[in-house]
Amino acid sequence: MLHRLLDIFGNKKAIGTVFLAIVVLLGAAFWYLKQEVTSQTLERLSDQLSLSLDNQLDEERATALRYALILSQNKALADSVEEDDEEKGFDLLSEGMNAIQINTNVLIRSQIITSDYIIFARSWDNSYAGMPLDFHRPDLLYFQNHKKPRSAIEVGRKVGIKATVPIYYQQNMIGFVEVVSFFESTKEYFDRLGIDLYILMDERFYETAVFMQGNPAIGKKYILANTKYTQSDLKLLDGIDFATFKHTRILFHQGKYLFYQPMKNGEGETIGAFVFALTKKQINNYARSDEEGISFLIPLSRNQLYDMMAKESLGNAVFQTTYDKELLYLKDVVPPEDRELYLQEARERLNAYSKEELIGIMLDYKVSKEVKGEIK
Repeated sequence: MLHRLLDIFGNKKAIGTVFLAIVVLLGAAFWYLKQEVTSQTLERLSDQLSLSLDNQLDEERATALRYALILSQNKALADSVEEDDEEKGFDLLSEGMNAIQINTNVLIRSQIITSDYIIFARSWDNSYAGMPLDFHRPDLLYFQNHKKPRSAIEVGRKVGIKATVPIYYQQNMIGFVEVVSFFESTKEYFDRLGIDLYILMDERFYETAVFMQGNPAIGKKYILANTKYTQSDLKLLDGIDFATFKHTRILFHQGKYLFYQPMKNGEGETIGAFVFALTKKQINNYARSDEEGISFLIPLSRNQLYDMMAKESLGNAVFQTTYDKELLYLKDVVPPEDRELYLQEARERLNAYSKEELIGIMLDYKVSKEVKGEIK
C-alpha cells in the first residue's frame, strides 16, 4: 500500500513537473511572439516616420525653390545688385516677403548674396549686409562648376533648408537669391500628430553655425536646433547612447520610444540627425490601428500620400540633375500667376534631353498617374 501511494505521488509530481514545464514553454513562446510583434510594429512605424519626414522635407525644399526661382527673375532685384544698391535690394525683398506673409500667413526668409559671397540684403534683417560668407557657406562653392539651382539642407550660420538660385544680369552671374527655412513646417506637421521631433546638428559644425553656439549641446555629439524645448527634452536627449542609437535606429529610453533618422546635406553627407519620440500610449494606439490596416500618420494627409507615390514612381526616370526632377514634380502645384515663368524654365531644361530620355521620363510619369488613381 505504501509503495502504491509513493508511485501515485511520484506520478503526480512528474505530471506537475511536466505541466509546469509546458506552462513555462507556452509563456516563453507567448512572450517571444509578443516581442516579435512589437519589433515588427516598431519597424513599420519607423518606416512610416521616415517616409513622412522625407515627404515633409521635400515639400519644404520645393516651396523654398519655387520662391527662389520667382525672385531670381525679378529684374528690379537684379538691377539693385548690379547697381550695388543695398537699401533698394532690402526694400524689395522685405516688401515682397511681407506681402506673402500678409496674404498667405506663410513666413518666407529670403536673402541676396553677391557672386563673391557677400551678404547683399536680407528680408528679415539687413544688419549683416556687407558681411562675407565664404567661410560659413562652403556649399556655395557648388556654383563654381554648376549653373543650376539647388535646394537642400545645409549648414550656414544655422542649419536649415536653403534654396539657392543664381541671378544673371546680361548673361553674367552677379549673385544668388536664396530662400531659407528652418524646418518650421516639418516640425509643425509632427506637432499636430503629437509626435516630438528633435533636430540635431553635428557638433563638428560648431564654428560654422555661429548663430547656434548658444544652443544646448547634446551628449557632446550634437547641438540642438529646436527653438523651443524643455528641461525634460534635454534630459531625454542627454541620456541617449547615440553610438548605439545610430545603428539600432529604434530605442526605448526613459519610458519613450525613440526613432533615429540621419540628416544629410546636398552632397549626401550626414550632418546631423532627426529624432522622434513617442510615448507607450502612442505606440499602443499605432499597434491597434496597424492591425486594422490603418496608419495614424497617413489619414491626416491622404493627398500627400498620393504625391509621395507619384514622386517615388518618378525615381526610375533618368534625370540629368536633381533640379530637373524637382522641377517636373512641381508641375501640379505651380500657382497660375507663376505658370508662364515655370513653363519657360521647364522648356529650357527639357530641351537638353534627347528624344529617348524624354520618352523614358514620360513613361515613368504615366505609371505614377495610374498608381495615383487606383488608391481608394
